[in-house]
Amino acid sequence: MTTPFRYEDGEMRVGGVPLARLAAEHGTPLYVYHRPTIGARLEEVRRAFGAHPTTICYSVKANSNLRLLKWLAGHGVGFDVVSGGEIARTAACGVTPDRVVFAGVGKTRAELEAGVEAGLWMINVESVDEALVLAEIAERADAPVRISLRINPDVDPGTHRHIATGRGADKFGIAPSEYRTLLPWLAGHPALRVVGLHMHLGSQITDPAPYGRGFDVLLDCGREARAAGLEPRWMNAGGGFGIAYDGGDAPPPAAYAAELLPRAREFGAELLLELGRYLVGPAGCLLTEVQYRKTRGGRELVIADAGMTDLLRPALYEAVHRILPVLEADPADFRPTDVAGPICESTDFLGRERPLPPLGRGDLLAILDAGAYGMSMASHYNTHPRPAEVWVDEAGAVEVIRRRETIADLLAVELESLSAG
Repeated sequence: MTTPFRYEDGEMRVGGVPLARLAAEHGTPLYVYHRPTIGARLEEVRRAFGAHPTTICYSVKANSNLRLLKWLAGHGVGFDVVSGGEIARTAACGVTPDRVVFAGVGKTRAELEAGVEAGLWMINVESVDEALVLAEIAERADAPVRISLRINPDVDPGTHRHIATGRGADKFGIAPSEYRTLLPWLAGHPALRVVGLHMHLGSQITDPAPYGRGFDVLLDCGREARAAGLEPRWMNAGGGFGIAYDGGDAPPPAAYAAELLPRAREFGAELLLELGRYLVGPAGCLLTEVQYRKTRGGRELVIADAGMTDLLRPALYEAVHRILPVLEADPADFRPTDVAGPICESTDFLGRERPLPPLGRGDLLAILDAGAYGMSMASHYNTHPRPAEVWVDEAGAVEVIRRRETIADLLAVELESLSAG
């Protein structure tokens, strides 16, 4: 699928709406989402996996905006959460607990208690210690808790080292050797009911083959579970389907389905997917305004009003997002340009050596494919308020789905203690 952000009549638009107009009306930095793109990508996944019972659980950490979650809930998806806060977000949107899977490598006792009390669909257990804690909680609640065991399959998915999660040395999941010692105990424990097995190889994976290798490990574990008297009904392949940040091609969902569906069908289990980036990443962009320009090392350098507090991925992962001028320009005029943010850190760059036209104060730039891990990773470092979020719907109507924060918002929780002192 191509990006919904396109040049029309000399300026970039989304759903027919000029981005320059959105910047003028709502200010910058500004996150802009195209809702029809999210719906189209969701349907593409459903078509690819429609030949086998498959549940899509949206990964809330990718973009946790409440309006987005409510819209997705209305379109029949489940939810994958990794914290008590994300449980609260789904509840605030009216999502019933039986549509929520609770993942996360470091759930606190309080978070586990909240998950058990809420009656979540299942809790993904990531260690022997976590199983012991959860068993204590379940016994006190006097009700069996549905769990899925996250297996670390020791598969390198070929993604960036900071977002690989299924290699043997990664902190996530239960090693197969630990799993085998855990099985007999679980088989005889009335408070924990094993309903699934889970893996998650990492994020931004553009080669479907590792899914097959990882799922083979998961199925071996499933056979061992059946031999121990357990009957896992769901096999959770995680998420991580990659997108084309460079504007090129990425594997379609059907390529991942080709690796997963035959294996799930052979084992006789229902499939569960945890997708975030694939659904919302290409649907969003970050609008930013150039504040100043300089020349450094023979290259153009512009300082924008968006930085690592608004989009952390380039600083954290060395991630590359396309950066385009909002007003269409002649590529013959493009020159290598560094785009930096306003934050007092040398790593605060949104892109280096990007082909851009000559830029000056007030010019607008669009940072594409920012719908995932953009706003959800935003911070208040340097006491910067976080951006507003708007989306454009199927009719081209624009709605603010999160207002811009103010300095007063940031200070409010501390002013209480200041006045008390």
